Amino acid sequence: MIEEIRIRDFAIIESLNLSLSEGFNVLTGETGAGKSIIIDALGVLLKEKVLPADFVMHGKKESFVEVLISGFSPEDLGIDEEILIFRKILNLQGKTRAYINESAYTLQGFSNMAMRFINIHGQHEHTYLLKKENHIRFFDIIAGLQEETEKLSLLYNEVQELNRQVEELREKIKEKKQKLDLLNFQIDEIKKANLKEGEEEELSEKRQILRNIMKIKEIAESSFALLKEDKNSVYTGMSVLLNQIKELSQFDSKAEELRGLIESSFVQIEEAVHILRKLKESYEPDPLTLESIEERLSLISKLKSKYGGSIKEIIEYAEKAEEEIKFFSLSEDELNEKEEKLKELSQLLEDNAKILSDKRKEKVDTIEKNIIEELKFLGFSKPDFKINIDKKPISPQGIDDIEFFFTANPGQPPKPLSKVASGGELSRLMLALKCVELKMAETSVKAITLVFDEIDAGIGGIVAENVGRRMKELARHHQVLCVTHLPQIAAMADSHIKVEKFIADDKTVVKVKVLNDNERKEEIARMLSGRITESSLFHAEELLDNR
Repeated sequence: MIEEIRIRDFAIIESLNLSLSEGFNVLTGETGAGKSIIIDALGVLLKEKVLPADFVMHGKKESFVEVLISGFSPEDLGIDEEILIFRKILNLQGKTRAYINESAYTLQGFSNMAMRFINIHGQHEHTYLLKKENHIRFFDIIAGLQEETEKLSLLYNEVQELNRQVEELREKIKEKKQKLDLLNFQIDEIKKANLKEGEEEELSEKRQILRNIMKIKEIAESSFALLKEDKNSVYTGMSVLLNQIKELSQFDSKAEELRGLIESSFVQIEEAVHILRKLKESYEPDPLTLESIEERLSLISKLKSKYGGSIKEIIEYAEKAEEEIKFFSLSEDELNEKEEKLKELSQLLEDNAKILSDKRKEKVDTIEKNIIEELKFLGFSKPDFKINIDKKPISPQGIDDIEFFFTANPGQPPKPLSKVASGGELSRLMLALKCVELKMAETSVKAITLVFDEIDAGIGGIVAENVGRRMKELARHHQVLCVTHLPQIAAMADSHIKVEKFIADDKTVVKVKVLNDNERKEEIARMLSGRITESSLFHAEELLDNR
């Protein structure tokens, strides 16, 4: 409930502090005194978007609205504080700022939180009741199905979370399978290559020879001729030299050492002739072998680009991949378990949603009848109220799409509230819904403040008295704040607040005052006849005594 409203530099209100009581509070005063401005200030707390220029007092740079909220259950909100202070600051040059207990909030978060405590129902508001998506909540509260809906919502969230986990696990397994397939492919590719360390260097050398085979063959032929076949070849010259040294050594024993060296060299030349002959004979063009070598080196190069800079690194990569596969887990058992649980919970959700839907449909006729009776009591001669339930895809609220239809005009079919209900009608309709809620379900929630503006539009007499009585009944379970011009309603209030506007020092001043018993009687007398007389005071006292 709202304990206090504080307003600064808002519209024509320079400064205002208003304390509210539990139960039924009324705001009265002359037309244009500023009653609706107070309601507008509360409305600013509930709106995400407002234009500061529409509300900041002329000559001021900013205004602020603040309410102190109490009487709620902190554990229900998951907070520690037992009092909440909602403050919104409207600045002409800067952004609108919003705070709850000195903590900054986004405008959306602030408005959503404020709407948990304050509901405004008046002709100038885009009210909570006009939003179709809120009708299902109204219905469930009236039908006493709120607890079942909350359980269904928890189950729905559990199914959604489990579905998210299943999809995430499926994706992980898919990724793992793809990686496993890749690893097996890579291992197979490397093994099929049958690589050996040093192979690349050997093949590169063979390729170099085959690419230059004609030139190499020419060099070998020429070298062999110089070494053996020419008339003046090295072999021939060494043979002649060796014979001469042998002959020399016969005459001079000192030539024996030289003879040994030359004989040794001649043996090496003979070996060189043998090796060079074999090389010379091996140098023949072989395009098929060259092509095979090129293909092999190309394969090695491709594998190096994928798995490592050398054959050794490629082989090591394959060995590591095989080790990784040994410890590879696909978690398919976990997936099967979660899928089975998801199937069970989804079926349970579907069954519970169907049960909840059936219970809602069973309550429709009773609720419609009670609301129509209540609307008649509140001044509608021949109202018609219908609750339309259509099927929709399952959501946290179930499979029902609920919308209220209404008409106050006989002969006209009920239509969506946003198309037919005026501000005053909407306020009385909200009052009817709340009263039927109290009839059908026990509640003692006093944290919510219900604000009614212009609820008395177009009514009077016994209907006005009935509206007042219903609001007093409603105030046993909620805090109620009502702006009214009707003395029958004002007389029912637990707390009567008068709003006055006057000029002081060339400035418009708005004041509020909680009236005592005598002041209240005088204000109701003024509301009865427009002025205070003995007759109006008598009737005012009569109204107060009969409340």
